[in-house]
Amino acid sequence: MLDALPDAVIMFDANARAEGCNRVMRTLLGDSELPACSGNLVSFFQGLEKGIQADLEYLLPGIIQVVQRTQPSFLYRHSDGEGEQARVLEFHAYAAAAPNASTLLMIRDVSAKAQHDRNRADCFAVAAHEIRSPLAAISGYIQLLQLETTPSAWASKIYTQLHEKVRGVDVLLDDLTRLNRMEYEAAGSVGWRKPDLRAVLRLSLRAFKEQRHRLCLDLPAHSMRAKVDIIPLLVALRNALENALKYSAPDTMVTLRLQSGPPGWACIEVLDQGPGIEPLYREKVFEKFFRIPGQQEQGSGLGLAILKSIMQHHGGQVYFKDSPGQGAHLVMELVLLPSASYIP
Repeated sequence: MLDALPDAVIMFDANARAEGCNRVMRTLLGDSELPACSGNLVSFFQGLEKGIQADLEYLLPGIIQVVQRTQPSFLYRHSDGEGEQARVLEFHAYAAAAPNASTLLMIRDVSAKAQHDRNRADCFAVAAHEIRSPLAAISGYIQLLQLETTPSAWASKIYTQLHEKVRGVDVLLDDLTRLNRMEYEAAGSVGWRKPDLRAVLRLSLRAFKEQRHRLCLDLPAHSMRAKVDIIPLLVALRNALENALKYSAPDTMVTLRLQSGPPGWACIEVLDQGPGIEPLYREKVFEKFFRIPGQQEQGSGLGLAILKSIMQHHGGQVYFKDSPGQGAHLVMELVLLPSASYIP
C-alpha cells in the first residue's frame, strides 16, 4: 500500500526504529532495490543527509517530539540549490492515533509548486508597487491642497479622513506583501540564525518604547537557543504585541514571557488585560481577513494570519489558551536546539 503513494514515506516505532518504507523513499535514499528500510531515526537521517544536506540539528528534535508524543505533528521545509534549479522538500511527521505508537514521516517534493509560488510572489510584488505609486501621488496632492488654501473645519476633517484612508490602503498592502512573502518565498530564506531567544525578545520591544501601556518582559535566567529566521520572527513578535496593545485599555499591563514548554520546545507568550477572545473564535482569528463580530478596532485582519504563517515557517505553532483572569493569552511554540543543556 505504501508503494502506491507518490510521496516518500517511512514508519518508525515508539523507539524510533524504522518499521518500513515505500519505493519512493528507497529511491530518495539512493537504493530503489532495498526490500525495506532498516536502522533507527538517526541512522536514517545520516544517510539522507548525504544526498540533500538536510539540517539534522533542526529536523531531528522536531520529529523526535512526535515520536515521543509530546507533539502530534511537525512540518519542516528544506531547500537546496538556487533559482529554478532549487529542490524544495517538505518533511511531515505525524503521530498515529493511540494505541498505535508508530510515527509516519513523509517527504514531499514541492519544487514545482515552490517555483510557481515564487512566480506568483513576483507578480504580486510588481502589482503592489504599481498600486503604491498612485497612492503616493494622491497623498501628495492632498498635502498640496492643504497648503494652497485655508481649509474650513469641515474641509480639514475631510483631508484627515483622506489621509487615513490612503494610509489604511498602504498598511493593507504592507500586510499582504508580508503574508505573500511568508507563504511563497519562505523556502528561499537566508536569514536563519541560532540566537538566544532572550535577546530576540529584548530586541522586539525596541519598537514599543512610546506606549500608553506598561510592557513587562519576563525572561528565564538561562539561555534558550533556537534556529530562527530572525526578521520574520521579529515581525511575528511585533504583530503579537500590537494585537495585545490594540485591545488593551491604556495603563494596563501587557506581558511578553519566555519559558520552557513541552520537552524540547520554547514557549513565547503574550498576555494582556483586554476583553479576551471567546473560545468560539480562538482558531478563526488566525484566518485571513477574519474580524470578530462587533469589533470596533480598525485593522486589516491579517496580523494574526501573518503570525501563524511565520510560526509554521519555523516548524512551530501558535494558539490562544484559556486565561484564568481577564485578557487574552497568546502562545507561540518554537523548537529548541538539541545541544542546549535545558533539554531533558
